[in-house]
Amino acid sequence: MKLGLITGLCIFSQVVLADSLPVITVQPTNQVVLPGGPATLTVTVTGATSFQWRFNGADIFGATNSTLQVPNAQTNNSGYYNVVTKNATGWVPSPMAYLLMNFNPGGIIPDGGGIVPFSNKTNTGFFAQAKSSLDGNVINNGSAQVVAGPALDQMQPVGTSVSYKQSPVGYYFNNGYFNGPNQSVPTVAPGQTVYYRVDIAYTNQYFSGTQTQQSAVLNLVAGGGVYPVPSSGNLKFPAWPEWPEPVFMMSGVPVGGIFNGLTSSPTNQVRIPGESFCLTNLFWGFGDLGVPTWQWRKDGNPLGSPQNFTGGVPSEYGIAILTITNVQPDDAGIYDVVVIGNDWMVGPKTALSIQVTNGCGVVQSPRFCGTNFVCDLLGAAGRNYTIQWSTNLSDWNDLVTLTNVTGTITFTNTPTLGGSQFYRARLRL
Repeated sequence: MKLGLITGLCIFSQVVLADSLPVITVQPTNQVVLPGGPATLTVTVTGATSFQWRFNGADIFGATNSTLQVPNAQTNNSGYYNVVTKNATGWVPSPMAYLLMNFNPGGIIPDGGGIVPFSNKTNTGFFAQAKSSLDGNVINNGSAQVVAGPALDQMQPVGTSVSYKQSPVGYYFNNGYFNGPNQSVPTVAPGQTVYYRVDIAYTNQYFSGTQTQQSAVLNLVAGGGVYPVPSSGNLKFPAWPEWPEPVFMMSGVPVGGIFNGLTSSPTNQVRIPGESFCLTNLFWGFGDLGVPTWQWRKDGNPLGSPQNFTGGVPSEYGIAILTITNVQPDDAGIYDVVVIGNDWMVGPKTALSIQVTNGCGVVQSPRFCGTNFVCDLLGAAGRNYTIQWSTNLSDWNDLVTLTNVTGTITFTNTPTLGGSQFYRARLRL
């Protein structure tokens, strides 16, 4: 764009607002319904012109409204739901909501849900040092609680906690047998996959308040009806209390150069079609129950195969990097990392939105105010742009780098008199 310089003339033009991505103001929420009952998922969005609901990462045919109805919810409807909201500017995914079946309404139907074993032997590790702060005697009692659900991020306490008492060895609890009843998980049907662990709560002189130590998670089929109760011999506890572990990190602390200055990806990302980039998660873990693994997911679905941690036993660390090349609108979604180790955990979720217009930066509405050249830049909200100028369209000079917070930004320059100048914006990766 060729610009002539007009001294002393001030031209005022109407402020131009960049098209913005849809803004989700009310997100879908988790639902718990009776088998055969209706479920309703809704989203409230500003600036959306169309919607596409997804179930476990796959588009639901015909589900293109702000409300999704599941009129006859059954076990195969349990899972992750989210909606991709769209307008001319781009695609924005909503957070994920989970639809659960309540197979034990009101808790009044015995064994109405899938059964998991509560009596369980540990075959690895100890609990923790536990001595009374008053008289030095070993504390040999506490409580155990089943935590279970149909997905790692839908686990919740099941039933009542059960007291346990064990014979101590030195200052440690023995590998124990809780001798408690099996528990019914009301959100999981017999024969359905369930994630299950036992939390041990106790007090000791080394920490204030009650401490909770988690067993490793079992991924098994819930018993009940024609399905046998799962084995009671597989529950494992780590050798040391780690609350919780692995730990996800937002910034890489360079301990011995392990993370090499890497940082975890921000919570939300806005990208432009054709870009290639990486999502990163950093986390610590420990290998006393074997080498932990990690796996990326999109909208709750695994991406690729589980990967081993990169550190050595007993201290393990993970650097999970997901490379996305030539990103397209269909890549919009919710990304996270599942870690399977002493504890099974789901890491922080990253929402990936795609801006399809103005993303690379559009310079428009050039004007002068006095001797200053003023111009607007339309671009992707939250991204950085470098404004460059040239006198010959071949040799470009950096003017300023700006963060386009809202989608539109204004820049100014005092050009050299007696010639033509050209301006362009470059998206910073």
